[in-house]
Amino acid sequence: MLTVRDIMTTEVVTLTPEATLRDAMEALSTNHLSGVPVVAGERVVGVISMTDILSFIVEDTSTNAARMFDRHTVADLMTYEVFSVAPSISIRSAADVMRKRGIHRVLVMDDHKLAGIVSALDIARVVSETGVSGRTGVRRDPCCDEPSNWITV
Repeated sequence: MLTVRDIMTTEVVTLTPEATLRDAMEALSTNHLSGVPVVAGERVVGVISMTDILSFIVEDTSTNAARMFDRHTVADLMTYEVFSVAPSISIRSAADVMRKRGIHRVLVMDDHKLAGIVSALDIARVVSETGVSGRTGVRRDPCCDEPSNWITV
C-alpha cells in the first residue's frame, strides 16, 4: 500500500505571516504553486492560496492593486484552519480528507513538524502512473458515444 510518505513533496515552499502579498504572489508564481503553508519559526500557523488572494482582490476594489500587494501581508488573508495528515496514512485516506474538506492540498505533519505536503495533483499523478485505485471502471452513458470514466482512490 502506498502511503503519503511515498508521494509527498518534502522540499516545501513556505511563507511567513509577515510576508507581503507581493511576496506571496511571487512565491506561488515562481514555483508554479496554488498554495503554500504559512510558518512562524517551525510552527505551521496557516495556509495561503491563490484563491485567498484572488478573492481578496475581487472584494477590495477600493485600492490600487500595486499598493494592495505591498500594504497587506499573508497574515491578513491566510486560512488559519490547517488540515494535516501523518506520513504513514494511505493515499486513499489523504484523498478522502481533501474531498471531505474541499481542499486541494493537505500538510503532512510528523511529530508536530511540517514534513511535507501532498496535493490533489500528486494523488492524480500516482493514480495515472501506477493505476493505484480502490476500484476502476468505465460506465457507458446511454446518451453519448464516449464512455464516462470514473476512478475511486
